[in-house]
Amino acid sequence: MKITYNWLKEYTEVPWAWPELIERLTMSGLEREGVEDLGSRYQGLVVGHVLERQPHPNADRLSVCQVDLGGSVSTIVCGAPNVAAGQKVVVILPGHELPDGTKIRKSKIRGVESAGMICSQAELGLGSEGEGIIVLPPELQAGAPFAAAVGLDEVVLDFEVTPNRPDCLSLLGLAREVRALTGSPLQLPAHQVTEAGAPTAQSASVAIEDPEGCPRYVARVIRGVHIGPSPLWLQHRLRALGMRPINNVVDITNLVMLELGQPLHAFDLAALSGQRIVVRRARAGEELETLDGARHTLDPEMLVIADGDKPVAIAGVMGGLHSEVTAQTTDLLLESAYFDPARVRLARTRLGISTEASMRFERGADWAMPPLAADRAALLIAELAGGQVAPQALDVYPTPLVRARVSLRLQRLNQLLATALDEAACSRILELLGCQVEAAQGVLQVVVPTFRPDLRREVDLIEEVGRIYGYDRIEPSPVAEIPLAVAASAHTLSNEWRHQLAGLGLDEVATNTIVERKWLEVPGAEGEPVILTNPPTESQCVLRPTLVPSLLEVARRNFNQRANRVAIFELGKCFTQSGGKRREHLRLSGLWAGRASASPWQAAWEPVGLLDLKGVLEVFLEKAAVSFEAATHPLCRQGHCAAILAGDRQLGLLGELRPALAAGFDLDLPVYIFDLDCQALAEALQGRDRAFRSLPKFPPIERDLAVVLRADAPAAQVVARARAAAPELIEAVEVFDHYQGGQIPPGYKSLAFTVRLRSAERTLEDREASQAVEQILRRLAEAFDARLR
Repeated sequence: MKITYNWLKEYTEVPWAWPELIERLTMSGLEREGVEDLGSRYQGLVVGHVLERQPHPNADRLSVCQVDLGGSVSTIVCGAPNVAAGQKVVVILPGHELPDGTKIRKSKIRGVESAGMICSQAELGLGSEGEGIIVLPPELQAGAPFAAAVGLDEVVLDFEVTPNRPDCLSLLGLAREVRALTGSPLQLPAHQVTEAGAPTAQSASVAIEDPEGCPRYVARVIRGVHIGPSPLWLQHRLRALGMRPINNVVDITNLVMLELGQPLHAFDLAALSGQRIVVRRARAGEELETLDGARHTLDPEMLVIADGDKPVAIAGVMGGLHSEVTAQTTDLLLESAYFDPARVRLARTRLGISTEASMRFERGADWAMPPLAADRAALLIAELAGGQVAPQALDVYPTPLVRARVSLRLQRLNQLLATALDEAACSRILELLGCQVEAAQGVLQVVVPTFRPDLRREVDLIEEVGRIYGYDRIEPSPVAEIPLAVAASAHTLSNEWRHQLAGLGLDEVATNTIVERKWLEVPGAEGEPVILTNPPTESQCVLRPTLVPSLLEVARRNFNQRANRVAIFELGKCFTQSGGKRREHLRLSGLWAGRASASPWQAAWEPVGLLDLKGVLEVFLEKAAVSFEAATHPLCRQGHCAAILAGDRQLGLLGELRPALAAGFDLDLPVYIFDLDCQALAEALQGRDRAFRSLPKFPPIERDLAVVLRADAPAAQVVARARAAAPELIEAVEVFDHYQGGQIPPGYKSLAFTVRLRSAERTLEDREASQAVEQILRRLAEAFDARLR
């Protein structure tokens, strides 16, 4: 949002120079995007008074002018056809540069010495007109600096406005922010309009057929206007803020939008069939040619402004060419309305039209602003276009607005901010922000202003108090109940986890936090999804509850590009809610599908299997001492899923994706996934520092065993039972084969594993190894009905 420093000072007292103003607003939450000192662009330009104009003796199209520069008279050769004696003009003096970098020097032009140049709009970057020079108002003083004389000695301040702060998309909104910081009163622009003639209702009517799409519509009629160029002060103000002047009426609507944040539109009243305004949904097949000359086909979900016969504007986006204000316009209907943000966003997205108006409406305009903005614009039109404002504006709103009320507990505020603010201090800050406050027994009942749609919860008000009070004024204080070590560990370990998984052959991806609604069909999230009220598109409207659909979409795109292997992971935030409370949690998820090896030298195609991904996780999670236990999950194929455990705590899951879910993403091959809770993983790693021991001095004895046991016996429990048979001798038990089929009775399976035995004190004898194996078989028989195969 661009404003000028001097214009801001017309709305409220600013006790700081502009650099400090930027610093103060930045500390309160408005980030500076840029600063431009317009006065520095026009150094060396002064107001000149043309005393005499004579034809050039050696050139038919040149003139020799004597120009008073305020105390001295200079001879300047000019090629503009409109230069004349008596004019006040813009002169750039020798030794200075034009805004485009052209340096002006004294020079002889066809034998006549010229000391400077008389400038056009194009040469000063103030417009496209380059044939004629700028003719200034006659009351300006010769020799005065040009920028100061016409109001261009401005500093333009550009602030980045976040989507939740539509109130700051106006000069008034930024003035409110300054008022909150200084306590200075707010000065609204003049808007008390003088009315004359027949009432508005005799010239126009307004009907709202879609009150949800348009809760309020204000119409004013101005008769007898004269369309023409705006005065220079208005043109310069618009140009300073990056807008192109068009004519006095359109420029006024743009000025008021910049002032008050309320987009306006002026219709040629004579071009409205029946002199009616009907706010309705578009009808199927209706077309509209907009002001940019493009023809659009509308659909019934779009909100339009229609006259008695046809659409004349796309509500909140752009007006139609048929009803635009032209040089022949004499009577106006001025629109000032509130449109539903979602309806404006839908039309803007589908039609591919983005305007200053749509940006403000789709973020949320001020329901109470349309009457004031209409009066302000009508006053300026009457002053600058000579019109008469019809009495009794039409203000149509089917349902009055009920302002939001939010309770604020003082104890909760001071707890979150680590402050000791009392009721008076908090009430003062909120009242300066435009709220109405009633305090009783440590609880503030706050009525939120209509221009702040972002203030909905207690925590929103706490944030407002904190930023206006000043976060830099809050003394740091440790809060014992927050587990800082665990939080820091999860944050610190995230980079280590990324490097480990990349080293294990997985590629990291980063996907969008906002996902499509249809992805909610993929199960697995804990809690309800968080649906956005102000999404970027109609379909992309959910904060992702899990990373798995995003990884599946990445896999789909890669396989569509003929990739033969996708092995990826993502570490990112997921969002759910339960019982009205939203939860943000960090997840680490991975996917592997296609070829097992990425090596181009391996000719044989070996598809990846579940054990491949399990092996990656065993290496990755080695320090957490995890185990895998058979489990079921709606994401995974039956019998092909395992819970990842650290002791008794589940860290996540591993499994093969259900084929039906994979087919939903056009994947017709086995897909293997894992999903980990980063917080749980970080806590599992707490206190598990790497231990070192001396290399063994004595050789091991290895025995391979194949046992037949119950089919429901988890391999992890079999290994644990085997190791517990002789823990002082058994160094490792590793499963290398699993078999079910012929020669194995129904309800049973065969597991083959290697047992490595070693003593730290001596070389083991075969007898001792055989005794240990017998103990293993005895324990497995007791637990799993196992027998040696």
